[in-house]
Amino acid sequence: MHTISDVRIEISRRRDGIALARTAGELDALGAPVLRACLNERISTDRSFVLDLDEVTFLGSAGLEVLLDAHDSAARHRVPWALVGNSRAVARPLRVTGLAARLPLSPSVPAAILRLTATGSVVGIR
Repeated sequence: MHTISDVRIEISRRRDGIALARTAGELDALGAPVLRACLNERISTDRSFVLDLDEVTFLGSAGLEVLLDAHDSAARHRVPWALVGNSRAVARPLRVTGLAARLPLSPSVPAAILRLTATGSVVGIR
């Protein structure tokens, strides 16, 4: 588990190998580095993962930058991932910045898992 101030990230691993990172709190200049560390770890150690931001209460520019950097890094390392973020605090900044169309956004955790398993991403070797 990664934590600092108002950010909490809990990692669980499903039987199919997908890591699920449930994130809560504020992803601002203080919280974004915690998310960055978590995502860097996921990209370096997992074959695929889902980042669930449904409990995030604030997503600032620092958090958006972390998501974009993670997306680029995951692509370079060929690590499939999916993002869930339905709360207004997350969905609005993603939509306003255009990142909702660029990032692998799914409407729910089950949909994100289905997205990864349907493409065969879970069984692929990096």
